[in-house]
Amino acid sequence: MQKRNNAGTAALLRGVVAAYLFWLGFRIITNRDTEMSRQTAWLTGGILLAAAAAFCGYTVYRWRADRRAAAEPPQDKGAGQ
Repeated sequence: MQKRNNAGTAALLRGVVAAYLFWLGFRIITNRDTEMSRQTAWLTGGILLAAAAAFCGYTVYRWRADRRAAAEPPQDKGAGQ
């Protein structure tokens, strides 16, 4: 049960980071609170949006892997000795 809670907590924190990257990229693309050129804003914002999407995919991948690992029964390390 503890491993499942850890998987959920880690996924939540990664999700917050992905959401922040998305928000930051959107704010830069809409050219608010910045004095950079339009092309630079679109490039930088696009990179951040792509990073947010990739990190979101990684979050889902890790969450599923951690949930599968938590569902497996522990292996008996002393059985072969």
